[in-house]
Amino acid sequence: MRIVQLSDLHLRLAPLCSGVDPWLAWQAALARVAGLDPAPDLLLLSGDLADDGAARTYARLAGSLAAAGWPHALLPGNHDARAALCAAFPGQGWTDENRLCRRVDRGELTLLLLDTLVPGEEWGEFGDAHRAWLDAHCPDGRRVVVAMHHPPCALGIAGMDRIACRGGELLAGWLAGKPQVEAVWCGHVHRPVATVFAGKMLLTAPATVHQIALQDGPLAWTAEPPGLLVHDLAPGFPLRSHYLPVAAAPVVPYAD
Repeated sequence: MRIVQLSDLHLRLAPLCSGVDPWLAWQAALARVAGLDPAPDLLLLSGDLADDGAARTYARLAGSLAAAGWPHALLPGNHDARAALCAAFPGQGWTDENRLCRRVDRGELTLLLLDTLVPGEEWGEFGDAHRAWLDAHCPDGRRVVVAMHHPPCALGIAGMDRIACRGGELLAGWLAGKPQVEAVWCGHVHRPVATVFAGKMLLTAPATVHQIALQDGPLAWTAEPPGLLVHDLAPGFPLRSHYLPVAAAPVVPYAD
């Protein structure tokens, strides 16, 4: 089974501060996904889908995903607006319109999608209600991945660490008792980062637009190439995750 994770689309009518046209960037990302072999079984969009939270933006995104034809699961990020997102994607099956969490079962894998959005804030939050939801929806006897927009721990970029997910220690305590959870997948950071959190593999996805610079000092963006993550799951094998740039390059076989 293959899940493609796309994150931080920041869709809006006007170009972003980086000069990137987010809709052109999104179309390029979809074209890259269309060239994958095998094709994805699911697209995971891990937050900041819209930069403006506007209903027209989500409606246009819904149209492009319907045209693409792949099943998709969505998470809100700090730039998103829950009500407008719900209105554009009524079939997502979120458990509560005030907290857009969702359990997604595909093959032998269960995805537990956590809504960490705090309206009006850039940082996210994991609290007792999130833990109760996880307790109610996390299965035994299945492989499980938790997905959330805000990473629940510091990743070494000071500006992003200040707006990470608060309450990470509560999530870490829950994860410590869940051996079936194999990984935590996040967005928000606009670059691929791999670390260990509560004994689990934690990955953040690159953005489809500009990336966040890996540097000391003030938070800054960079024109490093956009990308995506390809998560492959095969029976009897550990989860494998690949980084791919959006721009494809020629594939040249080695000579015999």
